[in-house]
Amino acid sequence: MTTARDIMSKKVITIETSSSTTEIAKIMNKNNISCIVLTKDDRPCGIITERDYLSKIISQNKKASDMSPSQIMSSPFVTVSTVSTADDVAQTMLENKIRHVVVMDNAHPVGIITITDFLKHLNTLVTDSSEYKKDLYESLFEEHEYWDR
Repeated sequence: MTTARDIMSKKVITIETSSSTTEIAKIMNKNNISCIVLTKDDRPCGIITERDYLSKIISQNKKASDMSPSQIMSSPFVTVSTVSTADDVAQTMLENKIRHVVVMDNAHPVGIITITDFLKHLNTLVTDSSEYKKDLYESLFEEHEYWDR
């Protein structure tokens, strides 16, 4: 059975909430990532996605430099375990209407799963299970464009 560890992107970048929103955007751009995990005292406390910048700053005609990461981050954020099945992760994303889920191991972020990660591993997901949940994955791919984060 395919697990979160099998499909996650292992490139997780974390940054303290004391950083500026402009600095966070620059780090996301430099590393070509769509989200970043925020920490407070080295403990994960939220996530900022490209969609957060769009919906909470740009579309409201605000300046990123005038806002703190805490004002735009999603918190609490949704997490899954490294041993969660891919089906369970997809269901979690659908139920919460989210595009990013943080994979945790012993309270530490070890990966990120996005819709793109499911697409990259679709062949494995189909052949790995005799009970491939076609409807689940079709819903995940069709509905994600309407979700907030």
